[in-house]
Amino acid sequence: MLNYSKLKYKKTLLFFFILSLFSLFQSSLKALKDSCDFQWFPSKLLSQGINHYKYFLEGGETFKCQLGEYAHGLQVVLLPFAYLEWSTAKIIWLFINLFLVFTIPLMLCKKFYVSDELTVLILCIFITCSPTRNAINLGQQSLFTMFFFILPFLIKNNYSYFFSGFSYFKYSVGSILAFYYLISKKYKLFLFSIIPSLLGWIIYFMMTNSDPITNLFEPLKLILGKNYLKTNDLYSLISQIYIFDNYDLKETKILHESFKLYTDTSFVINKLIGITIFLSLTFVFIKMISNIENELVKLSILCLIVLVFLPHARYDYILLLPLLILSLKNFKYIIFKFNFGVIIYYFYFNRFIKHFIGYDQVYEIAIFLIFFIQLIVNLIYLRGKNNLILK
Repeated sequence: MLNYSKLKYKKTLLFFFILSLFSLFQSSLKALKDSCDFQWFPSKLLSQGINHYKYFLEGGETFKCQLGEYAHGLQVVLLPFAYLEWSTAKIIWLFINLFLVFTIPLMLCKKFYVSDELTVLILCIFITCSPTRNAINLGQQSLFTMFFFILPFLIKNNYSYFFSGFSYFKYSVGSILAFYYLISKKYKLFLFSIIPSLLGWIIYFMMTNSDPITNLFEPLKLILGKNYLKTNDLYSLISQIYIFDNYDLKETKILHESFKLYTDTSFVINKLIGITIFLSLTFVFIKMISNIENELVKLSILCLIVLVFLPHARYDYILLLPLLILSLKNFKYIIFKFNFGVIIYYFYFNRFIKHFIGYDQVYEIAIFLIFFIQLIVNLIYLRGKNNLILK
């Protein structure tokens, strides 16, 4: 009877895996038509010696939705794609994303001793969830960034710490890892990790003949000059508490109008106040996890901090994967059942809710509060437990 049940379970898993492959095939077809977020155009400008940050800040024409609001290093890494036609470049990038879709969960499951059956289930969930499908459809850099973000938790050597710096190319993800290195007093690791960003910056300003100091801050100017009107993360909520309110926030919905606000004193002061509060809270939370010994626990909470503290679109929620693995491995504890329920809701149901209600500020704040509570509860619970009881 037990063997029959196990066989039935394996057949069910096989069925879901086949469905997952079909889902992946659909996402790939959409990527071939779309991939609008793949940062090919900014690298194309770089290959021509054009500073894409300055180009966009001055109102240059965009290609699809490729605004290049990443660190210099990403455009340098993507330079080989710039010498290919768009149609060819996005196909190669799709195959890279498909490789990462399998590699990331398999590496995590192998590192943290997940059973074969549970690995297949986790792989199926990861492949079919809305964030992963969205990342592939849009040709996003999220999978690329996530791979390098989790790398130092999987492999402990100087090479992994060096390559972990590739996650810094996306500020809303990699900055938390940089804070973790510094707050945990892992200064050597931090020094290794900033090398890619430094090299990217040097190569970039030399290729574009830009002023080094001006160019260093242009990515931040491009990002801070845009206001996404998000309310589902801590930084966005803090930055919308306007002490100096001399301008109409709604005007910032338009890309090029938003850049004009960067010269507005009240706008800059509000941003600086928001950043100061954000950095203070980031320090407190990361300090709380620095002494956790269990690497999967630490990585899971660090990924939650990334999602709760900084602005993200749906595709970045692939970072819930480590917490999903932790929760399924320890499913007998009620807190991990709660984690699993929240993750499944966001992976599969959140998209449908938003499809019907559109952008609703109350709903976005509610989602933020759920994740914030999840972060607090996990942090308190896991810090108070002997990590050895966790698998």
